[in-house]
Amino acid sequence: MIDYLPGTVLKYSEEVANNCYSVIEPLFAVTKGLTLSQVCDITGLKATTIQNWVRRGWVKNPENKRYGEQQVIRIILINTMCSSMELQQIAFLLEYINGEVSDTSDDILPDFELYNVLCRIVINSEKIPAEDEKLLDNLISDSVHGVNLQTEEAEKKLKTALRAMALAIKASRIKSLAIDAYNDLV
Repeated sequence: MIDYLPGTVLKYSEEVANNCYSVIEPLFAVTKGLTLSQVCDITGLKATTIQNWVRRGWVKNPENKRYGEQQVIRIILINTMCSSMELQQIAFLLEYINGEVSDTSDDILPDFELYNVLCRIVINSEKIPAEDEKLLDNLISDSVHGVNLQTEEAEKKLKTALRAMALAIKASRIKSLAIDAYNDLV
């Protein structure tokens, strides 16, 4: 069962299952971006971790010490997978889908929409065994259905990357359960 929105410490509720970004979006309606400490509060990450991701070029530099929507969602996307996948691999997946972080013109879909699709997959895959590849692929196809993609090639790329991302998140969940089981022993 999912308790928090993937990549955040924000409580999950079934009302937002199809639009997880709707919980984050209002934060930007009343601000000119979030401070580093606010992003840390939302994600549970340390400031040095976020600054490292910016320095490596995986997240755009903040403007006037404020992180905008695209930057925060990118941080959240990375955070969803970082406990089970190498950071270089995560960066590759995001670049594979949306190209250079500073250029949104080549994006298959905006990061906030990618986050929504990924959340739908994560939420709906809770009952799917990780090894059932066919069910996962069907779920990915269903989750991408209705997303405005320009070409079949873009859809194929997106589905391929989403598969790796969803499995990484599932692996994180399994890893967490294993640690909890271990902690019950000691």
